[in-house]
Amino acid sequence: MTHQYILEVGMEEIPARFLKDLSQQLVERMASFLDDHRLTYDQIQPFATPRRLALMVTGLADKQADLSEKVKGPSLKIARQEDGQWSKAAQGFVRGQGASLDQILVESVKGEDYIFVDKFQAGRTSQEVLQDLDQVLASMTFPVTMHWHDYQIDYIRPVHWIVSLLDDQVVPFEFAGVTASNQSQGHRFLGQAVTIDQAKNYRDLLAQEFVIVDFQERQDLIKEQIQDLAQANHWQVPMDPDLLDEVTAIVEWPTAFYGDFDEDYLELPDMVLITAMRDHQRYFYALDQAGKKLQAIFISVRNGNSQHLDKVILGNQKVLRARLEDALFFYKEDLKHSIDDYLEKLAHVSEHYKLGSLLDKQGRVKEVLKQLGHSLGDSLDKEALATALAASDIYKFDLTTGMVDEFDELQGQIGAWYARQMGVDSEIAQAIACQYMPTSAEGQLPDSQAGALLAAADKLDTLLQYFNIGLIPTGSNDPYALRRQAMGLVEIIKDQAWDLDLLDLVNHLAQTFDLSAEDLRENLSQFFKARMEVQMQDVDYDIVDAVLSSSHLRVNDLLESGRLLASFKEDQADHYRQMVEALTRVVNLGMKAESQQALDIHLSETESETALLEQVQGLHQDVSVSARLESFKDLVPYISAYFDHNMVNAEDDRIRANRYALMQALTQLILEVMNPQKLISKF
Repeated sequence: MTHQYILEVGMEEIPARFLKDLSQQLVERMASFLDDHRLTYDQIQPFATPRRLALMVTGLADKQADLSEKVKGPSLKIARQEDGQWSKAAQGFVRGQGASLDQILVESVKGEDYIFVDKFQAGRTSQEVLQDLDQVLASMTFPVTMHWHDYQIDYIRPVHWIVSLLDDQVVPFEFAGVTASNQSQGHRFLGQAVTIDQAKNYRDLLAQEFVIVDFQERQDLIKEQIQDLAQANHWQVPMDPDLLDEVTAIVEWPTAFYGDFDEDYLELPDMVLITAMRDHQRYFYALDQAGKKLQAIFISVRNGNSQHLDKVILGNQKVLRARLEDALFFYKEDLKHSIDDYLEKLAHVSEHYKLGSLLDKQGRVKEVLKQLGHSLGDSLDKEALATALAASDIYKFDLTTGMVDEFDELQGQIGAWYARQMGVDSEIAQAIACQYMPTSAEGQLPDSQAGALLAAADKLDTLLQYFNIGLIPTGSNDPYALRRQAMGLVEIIKDQAWDLDLLDLVNHLAQTFDLSAEDLRENLSQFFKARMEVQMQDVDYDIVDAVLSSSHLRVNDLLESGRLLASFKEDQADHYRQMVEALTRVVNLGMKAESQQALDIHLSETESETALLEQVQGLHQDVSVSARLESFKDLVPYISAYFDHNMVNAEDDRIRANRYALMQALTQLILEVMNPQKLISKF
């Protein structure tokens, strides 16, 4: 016989951005609880609304599985006394297992006798086990918490009611001063308190009180309602997934509606109108049937029914009109001034008091761009570099505009728009729009090489300067979002396929800006490598560690090294092991070499020594990672033969020095791809 169980925790409104994750966390913790307590089930279905986290367990077993196991005790020679009686050690063991002395068994393990007892524990009923569910609620973790009354507990929001129902029976427990019952609450102003008579009726009973508890069902209904409005009015409505999730998380009974605003506001750039609607008011925007022209329409979702909807529409129109009026005012005022006017103001604005003004930052970024151009060499489009350099003279100007002061999320974008309006070349304006990209792990990357250069230079300057003044992120503390900046830089380098050694670049820039190069190089190296670990999270850690211990920080080479080594390890395990062992032996010796000296083939004493030396001299530094790795594979028999027939620590000083030089030269080539010492113990 199986059962259905419903658990609901009723709270004050949960912040929308956390609702889905918390709902999933509750399911995971419930699953762990049931598994730990040997209760089988078919499915756990999550439910979530602004005021509740809930789940339903279906196919729940009637009772725990019985536990039967044979427990090993002390050896027989310890357990039995000379007189044949059981020792205190045996008696203590049996007592600890809840057994009696007459239940002792003797069995041989690896030639020695030990005592055992069969331990049996009858499974408890589901009703009994579920009374400990306060443990599940107490184990929940939250990004933000509240403390209320005198309860010794911090929670996402104060708990007001708990439903705990196994079929038709309340499973009592207490949490945060609230005793579980079968009493839930309907919609805040449309519904009433509701008694859940059966767990299987939970969804239907809540729906009668204007609460759709299933997040996905509620979201599908919102999409359907909006699509109906769009179809009836010949619109296209982009369904922003993040906005859709947020709206779903703030309503229990959704009713979509639309309102309009004065077409005069269409004078504003689309980005301003969309930001005002989507980001500030949680409205969806509408395009014409062709999907090109923004309409003077907003679409919203009410947490309620259609009663008095006309008043709701008027209220929302009034709120939006006020925001658009402000935006239009700032837009017109901003366009009365020139870029030079804004740059003059920029000289008096700083991002940090130790780093000078934002005008100073533009100057530093220009120097970073020059060094980037030098480092990338002929692979870089010179026109793209020229565009980025021109953009660097003005790219922060919009930070002193009224529009950015009102809509700070538009910085960069509005700068690009204003730049075009003020006669700036469109490619320069496009680069300005890219300066903050990407803004998240999955964010949009710059769509031009000039934009990529400007964004990379901006991020690199920020990292250099903040690290130089000691503002290095520690733990979860990262107030200046430097991890995001570093990850963004890595993503840009990947996307543009730049052959760029970040460590070498940091050294040059440290000299340019007269910074402490050694500490800066080490700290930034570790910081960048931590971001690279995220990029290689699907690769074995020892391989990640090995490639990140190489002598350079070329992003694309490191990623390719990790991928190729992982593939080689999986496809040719024996050959992989042989290569790692051979290369490790070389590196162990090569790192002991005291000084760099030229190789002299005439000092070779054996054929194997000559053969390896010729192979090393034939290796070229300017080959791809894959070619270098293939050459290492090919070197394995030469290295093996060398160590079979030669002693590196030869008695002759010249021969010994030449052999160490050989090891050193090969080590340098190996360390450009990986440090095999990190792999040798991982087989």
